Amino acid sequence: MDEQMMRGGNTLGLVRVGDTVRRPAHESSPYVQEVLLHLEKAGFTGAPRFLGVDEHDREILTYCPGEVVEDPAKLTDTRLASAARLIRAFHDATEGSPVADGGEVVCHGDLGPHNTVFSGEDAVGLIDWDDELRPGSRLADLAHAVWCFAAVSEPVFDIPEQSRRTALFCAAYGWDDPRAVLDELAARFRRTRDEDHGPARLVFADLASWMETHGPSLKAAL
Repeated sequence: MDEQMMRGGNTLGLVRVGDTVRRPAHESSPYVQEVLLHLEKAGFTGAPRFLGVDEHDREILTYCPGEVVEDPAKLTDTRLASAARLIRAFHDATEGSPVADGGEVVCHGDLGPHNTVFSGEDAVGLIDWDDELRPGSRLADLAHAVWCFAAVSEPVFDIPEQSRRTALFCAAYGWDDPRAVLDELAARFRRTRDEDHGPARLVFADLASWMETHGPSLKAAL
């Protein structure tokens, strides 16, 4: 069948073949495959299915049809809430499981609108299961999702709107302490600033500084 190159985000080497996606194996492939197989067994429908390996030693995954809405301004409240509920279902499906490997849950590691597939107003799939996947805490994964879905620190929305979207997302997930989520996000920015010695260090230094300045206002508006 014809192969169609996939575009956008981290899609190097990804092609669509009919109703499947083929991608090169990577260092984390064995763990990713284990997680996807677990999610299928657990009945979680919001992740691609791992179908095996093709003749070119590429992973075969099911294709998730729908729309990826990367512009936060196009994320309605209904979409935000639906995405939060899907992420909660993913975490619930891995809590206490062997693939969590002693962690609270399995963390996707890069949750956001850029890795969420929507069908109309409903979030139906999480994509880009890659080397960020690992055991961890709900709070860490949720904080990353809030960062991206609420566009925290981005000029897309003003502070009150970022705060409102943070509260909405946390409520839909079922997390009753959005202030702790913002604290975790600020801590994540500081950790990356202090530990990364590459180009990302300057980016996260700016993010950490932004949170130090605007974090109190964000939390006050919750």
